[in-house]
Amino acid sequence: MRNLTKSVFAVIAAASVAMCAACSGGGAAPDIEEPPTVSLETQAIELDGVANARQLGGYVCADGRKIKDGVLLRSAALSTLTDEGAKTLSEKYHLKYIFDFRMESERAAQPDKEVEGAENLSLPVFGSALYDEETMAAMKEAMQTGDPEQTYITLAKHKGLSTIYSKMLVTDEGKKAYSEFFDKLLTVGDGEAVLWHCTQGKDRAGMAAVLLLYALGADEETIMQDYLLTNDSYKDLIAESEAKAKELGLNEDETKEFTGTAAAVYEDFLNLAVDSVKTEYGSVENYLKDGLGLTEEDIKTLQDKFLE
Repeated sequence: MRNLTKSVFAVIAAASVAMCAACSGGGAAPDIEEPPTVSLETQAIELDGVANARQLGGYVCADGRKIKDGVLLRSAALSTLTDEGAKTLSEKYHLKYIFDFRMESERAAQPDKEVEGAENLSLPVFGSALYDEETMAAMKEAMQTGDPEQTYITLAKHKGLSTIYSKMLVTDEGKKAYSEFFDKLLTVGDGEAVLWHCTQGKDRAGMAAVLLLYALGADEETIMQDYLLTNDSYKDLIAESEAKAKELGLNEDETKEFTGTAAAVYEDFLNLAVDSVKTEYGSVENYLKDGLGLTEEDIKTLQDKFLE
């Protein structure tokens, strides 16, 4: 586990620097007596070489129907996927699409391993500047040191992750990426699965899962619980990051940003993204329709396709 943790941290550090450099240029749920249990025990999948790999199967959604098992998969980047892992995706899950939400610079630095029979689609969520001039100037100075840790510290002090969450769903790039994600989901056939990811499989990929769960009619508690499962996947890396933040003398807010950039997710961050959508569109449901272009018929198709 520790070797995997270290390798994941190395990939994240490289991707964070690439991301910053490039940036410079739910639905109504059925009534249930108890909230569904969401845990890694029920949602994790065995995917050799890949961190944070899990599925959405089993969650209760529209009309009391559940998401089909082994069809909607999410993970960290597939650059470390082994041959055995690729075989699993091809032969066990019959994977049709791989949605990669990373920027082109990230894809080039850590390309996905090919999976036989699956089409790999580039849907970058970030494409233009996300930060103000002051933050970008600080980021440029930090990156010139060649030390990824300095990038993390600068992002933490300038609330970089909060900025990302408050913008990623409502930028033109974000809307284009998630709209194309849904367009392709509508073409998935019976017996076929899809997988989506970013670098760590928690922020950009996490928002894809959030939006899809809203479209399928999951309740907000389930949506939040699924989002927070990343913290169980990365608990060792989170502990290391928190210890490092303490060593660096970061305050509570900075520690949250620092640890979030490295590995963790927080309710506050998801709420920032949802609030940005509600501010502009009134509700997530309106965003799905007016922001991403889904029709009532599309949503019904998605529910009929992925629920049982």
